[in-house]
Amino acid sequence: MKMRHNGSATPEQLAILAAALKELGADLPLTSPERESLAAEIMSLFENGIETLEEIKTALSKR
Repeated sequence: MKMRHNGSATPEQLAILAAALKELGADLPLTSPERESLAAEIMSLFENGIETLEEIKTALSKR
């Protein structure tokens, strides 16, 4: 069962989140609203228990 996070992440989890944003937002300008929206979506997924790069990519591909 996936666990929800309480607003904190381990260094390993932060690395996964950063990698997800870097990979999935590679074609978006660093300061674009679209990239910020993607980051928010990734954080929302993480906060709801989706925390591997593959799980994040799968969840976002279904949007």
